[in-house]
Amino acid sequence: MGQFDDKVAIVTGAGGGIGQAYAEALAGEGAAVVVADINTEGADRVADKIVADGGAAISVGVDVSDPESAKAMADRTLAEFGGIDYLVNNAAIFGGMKLDFLLTVDWDYYKRFMSVNQDGALVCTRAVYRKMAKRGGGAIV
Repeated sequence: MGQFDDKVAIVTGAGGGIGQAYAEALAGEGAAVVVADINTEGADRVADKIVADGGAAISVGVDVSDPESAKAMADRTLAEFGGIDYLVNNAAIFGGMKLDFLLTVDWDYYKRFMSVNQDGALVCTRAVYRKMAKRGGGAIV
């Protein structure tokens, strides 16, 4: 038995890297995991690996900066697993991050970077918190 048996966790940015490690660790402890990522190929690969290893997982394409996309992610989680207990706000623009001064960085890149890295956690939290409360609470990281 794992410490997260009968729990449901959404991990954003879980199509690789640290998010993948979070998703696999939660699944290893018994959680049903939603592998959420804008990179749907990576999300599919991670979810398939979790299932092949005996866990429960689905992949969901999500743009964390888009409230409708985050809502669809939450709705799909409810439809598949019946509730939400945990949200790990991991999605971020990191690997392709441009190192530039704020005064000279391309404006569209800056807006996208902030939309994902800063607003994304709030957008996803807004999409799930009421659903988590109905289930008795949970945790958002």
